[in-house]
Amino acid sequence: MINENRENYRPVARRGSVLYFVIADLALIDPMYQYSLEFFARLFGRRLEKAPKSEDLETRIQTLLGDETASFYTNICRGLFEKDKLLYSFLNAASIQRRGGQISPAEWNFYLRGSTTDFSASKNECDYISSVVNSKLLGLEETHFAFKDLAKSFADPGDAVTWKKILASEEPTSIPLPPAYEGGLSAFQKLMLVRVLREEKLVHGVKAFVGACLGAAFIESPPFDLEGAADDSTNATPVIFVLSPGADPIADLIALAKSRGMDARLKILSLGQGQGQIAERLIDQGQKTGDWVCL
Repeated sequence: MINENRENYRPVARRGSVLYFVIADLALIDPMYQYSLEFFARLFGRRLEKAPKSEDLETRIQTLLGDETASFYTNICRGLFEKDKLLYSFLNAASIQRRGGQISPAEWNFYLRGSTTDFSASKNECDYISSVVNSKLLGLEETHFAFKDLAKSFADPGDAVTWKKILASEEPTSIPLPPAYEGGLSAFQKLMLVRVLREEKLVHGVKAFVGACLGAAFIESPPFDLEGAADDSTNATPVIFVLSPGADPIADLIALAKSRGMDARLKILSLGQGQGQIAERLIDQGQKTGDWVCL
C-alpha cells in the first residue's frame, strides 16, 4: 500500500529532478552559482511540509508542483545577478516542457543550433525576406508538422500582410500569427519563430514563453525578502549577503529582528583590525543563547 501511494507522487519527484539539474547547471553560467544537493533536498523537504494540504490526491500533487517550482525560483533568485534571473526562468520552463515531452529534441536542437540541412539550393519566393531567413523557415518545417508550408505562407498575399507587420513591429510577440499558425503552434514553437525572424527581440519572446508556461510571476524579479530568507534558513546555517556598492541590509535586518522580538539579542559587529576574537566570542555566545550575530 505504501508503494502504491508513493508511486502516485512520482510527478512531484520528476519535477524535483528537473529543478535540481537546472540549479546544478547554473555553475556553468557563473562559478558563484553553486548549490549542494544537501541544500536542495532540505529546501525540497521543507516545502513538502509547508505546502497546503489536501485530501484530494490530484489537488495535492498540483499544489506541490506549483509550490516547489515557485519556492525554488524565489529562493535561487536571491543569489543570482539580475542579468541571469530571466535565463534561470527560461531554463526552468524549457526543462519542464522537455521532460514532459512538449518540446522535442529536434525543436530544442534547432533553437540552440539551427538547422543542419543545407537549403541553399531552395528558391526564395519572397522579396521582403532574405535567402538566409528563407532557409531557416525551411529548417523550422523539418522540426515539426505544425510548421508545414511555413515558407510558402510568406509568399501568400493574405498571410504576407501579417508577416510584414511582425517583421516591422517593436513588439512582434504581441501580433497574432496568420490563422494557420496562431492556434497551431505551442509557446515554444512561437519562440522558435521569433528566433528566426527577429532574433534581436528574443528577450521579449523568452518572456512570452516563460509567462505562458509558468506564469507572469516568473518573468519579474522577486523583491528582496529578508523574512523569506530567514524562513528558508536554519539556525545552523549562516545567511551570507553579497553586497553591491551602496547596498546595506542592516536596516532591514534590524526591522526583522524587531518584528520577531529579537532586537535586544541582535549583535552587530563591524569587522576590522583586532575584531576577530570579539566576533568569535559573539558567535560562540550566540550558539548557546540563540542570539543573532551580524558581522
